[in-house]
Amino acid sequence: MKLPSPMDYITLSPCDIDVLYPPLGFLPIQEHELGNGDSFGFYWPIGFEDRPPIVAETYHDEWSVQPHFSSLDTFQTAIEDQGADEGEYIEPPDIEEDPRSPAACLKTARMRLKSQNVEDAIDCLETAVSVLPEYRDAQALLSTQYRRLGQIDLAIKAAVQAIISTVCFGDHHAPLVAWLSRQKECPQELESDPIWVNRSKLTFKFGGEKENDQYLVLRDAIDCYLDSRAFIPAMTLMQTYGDLMTNETISFQERNGFDRHNFYVWQREVAAEMYGKPRTMQPPPI
Repeated sequence: MKLPSPMDYITLSPCDIDVLYPPLGFLPIQEHELGNGDSFGFYWPIGFEDRPPIVAETYHDEWSVQPHFSSLDTFQTAIEDQGADEGEYIEPPDIEEDPRSPAACLKTARMRLKSQNVEDAIDCLETAVSVLPEYRDAQALLSTQYRRLGQIDLAIKAAVQAIISTVCFGDHHAPLVAWLSRQKECPQELESDPIWVNRSKLTFKFGGEKENDQYLVLRDAIDCYLDSRAFIPAMTLMQTYGDLMTNETISFQERNGFDRHNFYVWQREVAAEMYGKPRTMQPPPI
């Protein structure tokens, strides 16, 4: 993965090994860490490992990651503009301060929708997902707005991407899953997509059940993506599957043959097959 350059005043922290949160591709940084278990860090969107990372923030109580800054440059600019000392929190940028911040774009899109400015909202959402394709909340909202304009093919593409996208970047959006299950036609490139093919089986209801066939559908979809060497959707859905399964009980995981360590190793192996190295990085030696 490509580190940004230069990295003035940035100190990388070692990655925790054998964890599924924060997601694979997240590398913590020490600056402006408040000591509450959350931190800022580099995150490389899936498929963009050869580009400099965005700067995101973990919210471990919510099991979420917020993609606040589109680059290290905008993060460092915020530090300077806010005059923040070490240990002080860095406030997220608005869209004027960082026009490509995925989180700022999503926030602005929601504000514009309140005034029925759908097309401008779509522009913001398209920017957000161009920077972070697995931004589930942005993809789900984008799908809904495409539907409002009658752009159903685009709505279906965004819906499929939202469904496979990483849980830490958004909610389940069960109504979106229900809408997709009712669709009869799809863009040609999605005709064999396993999420589209099995859309009628999806509910995205998790937790509180002894058995849940949703995991069988998702695991079959991962295998289908891998068989067709569609590594980006495969790695995206693998992270989602791991996040969801980790939130289940230990007994549920055991009944479904889920072992966190083995799954983490599998993720690294798939990434290595695609890129020649896994989606992990340790700080360079000092």
